Amino acid sequence: MNSKSLVICDRDRDYCAALAEYIRLSDCGYEVMTYTDPSVFSTALSGKEISLLLIQEDFYADAFERGAPGYAAIAERQFILSENREVTDPGYIYKYQSAACIVNALGEDIRAAHRIVKDIERNTGMRLIGVYSPLSHTLKTTFSLTLGQILGEYGPVLYINLEGYNGLTQLFDLRSEYSLADLVYEYSLHPGELPSILSRFTAKINELNILLPARSPFEIQETEPSMWLSLIGTLAETGRFGTVILDISDAVRGAFDILNVCTDIYMPVRKDAVAMAKLKDFDHVLSRYPDAENIRSRLKKLRFPYFEDMGANIGGLKNSMLGRYVRQEIISANASDGMEKEELIRENGYGEYQICR
Repeated sequence: MNSKSLVICDRDRDYCAALAEYIRLSDCGYEVMTYTDPSVFSTALSGKEISLLLIQEDFYADAFERGAPGYAAIAERQFILSENREVTDPGYIYKYQSAACIVNALGEDIRAAHRIVKDIERNTGMRLIGVYSPLSHTLKTTFSLTLGQILGEYGPVLYINLEGYNGLTQLFDLRSEYSLADLVYEYSLHPGELPSILSRFTAKINELNILLPARSPFEIQETEPSMWLSLIGTLAETGRFGTVILDISDAVRGAFDILNVCTDIYMPVRKDAVAMAKLKDFDHVLSRYPDAENIRSRLKKLRFPYFEDMGANIGGLKNSMLGRYVRQEIISANASDGMEKEELIRENGYGEYQICR
């Protein structure tokens, strides 16, 4: 048996099959098996070790309490699938909630076990930049687009917006019958065909390729973290883009999982009292994530000054004051000898700014 085995036991054959198929498609890293008969379960797994067992209440009674013959398997972790919606015992899971909620209830060990390329830079040379902030009004999207336009001068760049309300359709007059949800759906059906279908879901604004955005926050919220991770991994394997910029918000599920595979993370921040309090909340939540230190090691906080020309042409942000800032303090800094800068403050004719790690 696979060293990581997940066994589902339920007399409802259709339920058992549907849950198993969902878990398999999520690429969780477990070998998934199903049983609908307690006696067959007990006989087949006699003497075997089970990593994770999901078992219906009545099934459990027949297999354990009533002593189905031959059972001697040991489950490292076990959850009872209950029909009681109000169940609160940590060893029980309400069986009729969504499959996504069931997987989430199983814990970080399954959510973080997706078989994707963890080190994109090592495998493909693609730079995956995550731009995220727990704060609002930080120029996060404006910065992301500016960075993308400038990096587009050096090679193919793809910008992906993962916000509930992104405004890109209006800003760039993106007229298309497709949206991000359509791409996710087609990819889920034919993941191997991503290179050929990508062109239908991409608009090019000068040097920057923009993935057609979501039309509503529900398109973002309903997509599983495993799907985003799989899509990102497949994008890297295509070798089509040297850089992918992810404009991430809290509307996306699994934001930390996505940040965890980024090669660079930028976090625009503010320094007022409310913002600082929210940043402390963010740090507390991040500290509970298993790979928190990996995210912290790649995270650079950016504190911008006031830029007077932010109302300029959105397609020409690379020539704005923010564009000058990006060229001088991010592009040039990354191309330098890699000197670590704990704090940098300069005056370059367009106001004081600070980068803080």
